Amino acid sequence: MKSFLRPPVSRALLIGLFVFALASAASAADEAFVWAPTLDVGSQLPAVNAVDQDGKEHSLAQLSGENGLILVMSRSFDWCPFCIRQLQQLVEAEAQFNAIGFNVATMTYDSVATLKEAEAEYETTFPLLYDEDSAHIKAMGILNLQYEPGNRAYGIPYPGIFVLDNEGVIRAKLAEEDYRIRPDFSLVLEAAQAAQ
Repeated sequence: MKSFLRPPVSRALLIGLFVFALASAASAADEAFVWAPTLDVGSQLPAVNAVDQDGKEHSLAQLSGENGLILVMSRSFDWCPFCIRQLQQLVEAEAQFNAIGFNVATMTYDSVATLKEAEAEYETTFPLLYDEDSAHIKAMGILNLQYEPGNRAYGIPYPGIFVLDNEGVIRAKLAEEDYRIRPDFSLVLEAAQAAQ
């Protein structure tokens, strides 16, 4: 009877492929999406000095509630349907955040005039901050690098949410790699409650 044994080279090849697959999986895990990679939970958010939809200037201390601030970094309330939907959800969720001592605010590269239109259309009662020249977005390390200067979308952030305590310390960061998916505000509320 004929014996069909695998040659030793095949076994070595299989072991090599297995080790390569493990290394690739570990490498992929190491490259998992991290939003605002230069700002760790527990670190201080860079200073905020921005005007809102009424042209009123705000600092981080002025924006914060008794226990902190939910700061939503958005692409645009002019042309991004995902940001507009998130803004509408934030309008609905604002009272829950206020009830636990957190104020809410958003920040985009949208002009003051665009933000004023968004306020009227979506009936917001919280600051919609204009990030002039995307200075804050750049300082936070969340500038979307897909767009070049001159492109209409240049200056937008990778969207996400900071949960900050009343000293401006980051207590949680919530974001998804796909800009079309936004963290549910129930999860943001849980993070805010845990940060108290």
